[in-house]
Amino acid sequence: MATGKELKDVLKGRGRIRATAQLKNIDAYILKKHGKRRALTPSEISVISNQASAQIRIIKRNWPVRTGTSRAGWTFRVQPNPGRVAVVFENMVYYSGWVTRKGQTPVREGGTPWYQKLVPKVWKAGLPRLERLLKAEIDRTEKELARGTEMREAGQQTKARRRTIPKREQNLLQRAIRELF
Repeated sequence: MATGKELKDVLKGRGRIRATAQLKNIDAYILKKHGKRRALTPSEISVISNQASAQIRIIKRNWPVRTGTSRAGWTFRVQPNPGRVAVVFENMVYYSGWVTRKGQTPVREGGTPWYQKLVPKVWKAGLPRLERLLKAEIDRTEKELARGTEMREAGQQTKARRRTIPKREQNLLQRAIRELF
């Protein structure tokens, strides 16, 4: 993809589109806050999913349509791997990589596919909001993790109490079990 380092298209020239947007700033932020790499939590993945859904809606609104098949083919997925957080935009319709806007030079004649212009612009426009919301969610997660560590340490210092079942309830349970067999 002719967009620089932010989006990488691994299926370029094959008709299908798979553009991966790495979130290196988020990886660095997690490393700074957490002290080591970690996978994203479900709430953090949800933030990315919501923002990527909004970006897909914008891409679909600006996608040229004849039959609607390639417009409907746009999807995304989140890769929450530690140190390699990314959003992958895909369109697996076999001709989507050759779609151009009306009046543009067709790809077969040397024109640029429309997704190479559209997807990077949409990604760059939505990235600041995505990073702001995701950093806020990471901060919330880190506070919860810190609170959980404090509670775990406090629990280890005090002797854990075992919940005992009163004798009467034990007898009722044993009687019910015997009646079953």
